[in-house]
Order: sequence, then C-alpha cells, then structure tokens
Amino acid sequence: MNQFLSVLLIVVLAALVLWLLQRHQRKTKQYQDEYQTLQHKYEALQKTLTKGGQRLDTLLLAVSEAVLRVDRLGRVVGGNAQAARLFRFENAPDLPQSMLLFYRDMDWINIYQQAILDLPEQTALPDMHIQDRVFLPRLAAIDDDEALLLCLDVTAYTALQQKQQSLLENLMHDLKTPLTSLLGYARSIEAFDDDKALRHEAATVIAQEAKHINDLMNSMLALNQIDLEVEQGAQCDLNLVLERVKQSLDFALKQKDMHFQLETHPASTVVKLSETDCYRVLMNVAENALKFSPKGSTIRCFVEDNEKYFSASIIDQGHGIPEKFLSRVTERFYRVDKVRGREKAEGHGLGLAIVQEILDRDGGILHMENTDQGGLCVQLMLLK
Repeated sequence: MNQFLSVLLIVVLAALVLWLLQRHQRKTKQYQDEYQTLQHKYEALQKTLTKGGQRLDTLLLAVSEAVLRVDRLGRVVGGNAQAARLFRFENAPDLPQSMLLFYRDMDWINIYQQAILDLPEQTALPDMHIQDRVFLPRLAAIDDDEALLLCLDVTAYTALQQKQQSLLENLMHDLKTPLTSLLGYARSIEAFDDDKALRHEAATVIAQEAKHINDLMNSMLALNQIDLEVEQGAQCDLNLVLERVKQSLDFALKQKDMHFQLETHPASTVVKLSETDCYRVLMNVAENALKFSPKGSTIRCFVEDNEKYFSASIIDQGHGIPEKFLSRVTERFYRVDKVRGREKAEGHGLGLAIVQEILDRDGGILHMENTDQGGLCVQLMLLK
C-alpha cells in the first residue's frame, strides 16, 4: 500500500512537473511572440524615423543656409549639406553627437541647452562666430523629439552695420571741427562787427570751413552712389580723361608754380569705366599729388599698356607715405597728413577710399609705392 502511494505520488508529481513545463513553454512562446511583435514594431518605427529624417534632410538640401536637426538632449542628429560643411561632420564620429563637439563656446552652449529645455517657447540665441563668419541661430521645434537649428549667415549684414556705424562716427567727428569754427567766427563777427580785420579773418575761415563741409558732403555722396551708378558696358578713352584732368588742375598748378608732365599712350586707350568714374578716380589721385608736393615740383603721369589693362601712373615729388601706412590709406576717413610733411590735417580722408571702391567694383587695381626719390607713385590699372 505504501509502495502504491509512493508510485502514485511520483506519477502525480511527474504529471504536475510536465504540466508546469508545458505551461511555462506556452508562456515562453507567448512572450517570444509578443517580443517579436514589439521588435518588428520597433524596427518599423526606426525605419520610419530614419526615412523621415532622411526625407527631412533631403528637403533641407534645398535650403541655402546651414540647418541642423537636434534632439531633445540638444545633440546633433543630422543636417543639410551646408551644415555638414560648416560644422565639419566628416571630422565627427557617427551622429548623434553633442553640440559641443561642433561649436566649442561654453557660454553659447549653456544658453542653447536652456533654449532646448524651453521649447516650444522661443529663446533668443547669441550670434555664432565660426572662422571669419557670423551666424544668427534660430531654434524651432518640429515635433516632441526633434528641433531645427537654422544658422543664418549674417556676415555681410554685420560688416555693413559696423561699416555704417564707423562711417557715422567718423562723419560726426569730421564735421565737429569745421562746425565749431563756423559757429565761433560767426559769433565773433556778431560781437566785433566794427573790427574790419577780424571780419575779414572770420569770413576767410568761414569760407574755408564751408568748402571743407561741401567737399565732405560731395565725397559722401560719391561713395553712396558707387554701387548705384553702375553703367553696363560703360567705357571711355583714358588719354582724353587725363587731358581733362590736367586742364582742371591748371590753375592750382600755377598757384604752386608746379608742372604736370603728361605722357599719353600713342594708341587708343579705351577702358571699361564710365567717363565720370574715370575722371573721379584720376582727379582724386592727381589732387593728392598736388596737395602733398612742394612748390616748384613736377607731377609726372604716363600711360602704359599692360596686357588686359591700361595703367595710368601718377608720380609726385612729395614726402611719400611710410610703408606701415600704405595698406591703410584707402580706408574711409584714414589720413596721414602729418607723416606726409603737414602739421595740420587737410582733406577728409575719403579720396583714396573712393578710388579703391570704384576700382574694386569695376575690376581695376590700385597699386601704391614710394619712389627712390621720396615721392609717391600711384598706379591705376583699368580693364580694357
């Protein structure tokens, strides 16, 4: 009996173990099926996301500005070709990667990370300075997981703003002295109306300062019109314009007992520059040569044929310009009058700036160097 019960218990236990094993197998199979289903769904979702990202990146290829795709951790997960070049994706491991890998400015990164957390609220990001360019970044959410970082290239706009600010500051500075003189002498005339000598002195100074302001305004107008007055197909004869410049300077040359020695080219010298601009360029250089030359000296000017250019070289017998200043004299309002032998600064520092900007616009070249005799040689190369 005991043996029978033992066998029965063993059978029951074996049956129970078998049932448990079968039940476990069914559960395992169920879990495996569920896992595979989830795996398939995950893989499909990954493919969808990947394709979506690829489609988005493909769409962003049409955008001319650099655009990055970033996730909610602020990591870079993709971008268009412009972004890849700008941020050098080829130097980075596989994406996604921290933004710090591409732009290493911790102050900017801290603001950027906060902006990521604040999405979809907009947060202003500081400018990004990459190499020699300036970018204005804008961050916008595209879904719960990703955002776009648009990097607008504002280098030219920033440079223009700085140029305009500098121009305004220089203009205000350059107007301050003559306006102060005008006001002072006008009050002197009012206070000492019966002093003939003082009236004469005041009238002379007022006329000089008024001329300075007028010349300054004309130069400012010329600079403003350089980009606006482009004449397609414009041309003129360099020889004829130089003859006109010589005639214009005739009276001033006689006042200083100076001579203008002009050697024109024997052949036709047609250049791709309007007659107005050509005269303006040559006149500004010739007037500088006259201003900084001693009495009784000679200004030489000759024309040469240099393959695709005609060049006009104007050489004075003044003090020249120290080498360290030669690269800066074409900057707006930059003057080196004192180092050219004058204690008092004359002019407004715009003449050579006008020359440089006209030549830059029309493909010409300006070259300046001091001569062995101490004067300055200015070579203007104008396209044929």
